[in-house]
Amino acid sequence: MDRTLKVYTKTDHLFAEFVFHYDSTNQATASYIQYQRLYRDDEEDEMKSVYPLLKADIYLQFKQFDSIDQIKNHDIEVVKKELARDMTDPRGYTYVYDDSPILLRYVVANHIGFIGIVDVVFNFINNTKEVKFLSGTNPRFDFEISSNSLETNLSCILRIPVYTDRDLREIRDHELTKLAPWY
Repeated sequence: MDRTLKVYTKTDHLFAEFVFHYDSTNQATASYIQYQRLYRDDEEDEMKSVYPLLKADIYLQFKQFDSIDQIKNHDIEVVKKELARDMTDPRGYTYVYDDSPILLRYVVANHIGFIGIVDVVFNFINNTKEVKFLSGTNPRFDFEISSNSLETNLSCILRIPVYTDRDLREIRDHELTKLAPWY
C-alpha cells in the first residue's frame, strides 16, 4: 500500500506531495511536502516553478482497504485534513499517483549476521507488486512473491521463508532495514 500522491492546482503547479509508508505492523505513516508557486498569477510561468514551503511527517490510523478506490478516497481526505483547505471543487485540484514502478530495497540482518536482501518493485496505480528475496547464503534459497497494491510491503516480506543454520523460519520485522528508495 506504499504510494506517492501528487496534488496539482488548476494552473498545473505542484501543490503537495504525499508519500504513504507502511513500514511497521499495523502502523501507517505519511510524509508530505507542501509547495508554493514561485510566481504570482499575473506573471507568466511556463515551467510551473514551485519551491518547498512546508515539510511534515504524520501518523495515520492503520486501515486494511478492500479496493484501490477506497485508498484514493482515504488519501483525498488525508490531504484535505492536513492542508486544511476546501478541496472539493473538482476543477480546483488534480490528484495524481505516480505510474512508474518504484524499487524499495531492504537489508535483512540480525545479531548473528547478514541474511539477505529483499527487493520490492511496485506500481500502486497499476495494482502490481513483485517481492524478491536474495539469500545471503545460497541462491537456491532465493524466493519470489507476487501480490497487489492492497497488501503492505511488510506483510509480503514477513511471508518469505528464510533458511538459517538451525531451521526454516520467516523474516521478522525487527530484522529489516529499509534503504533509500530508487526512482
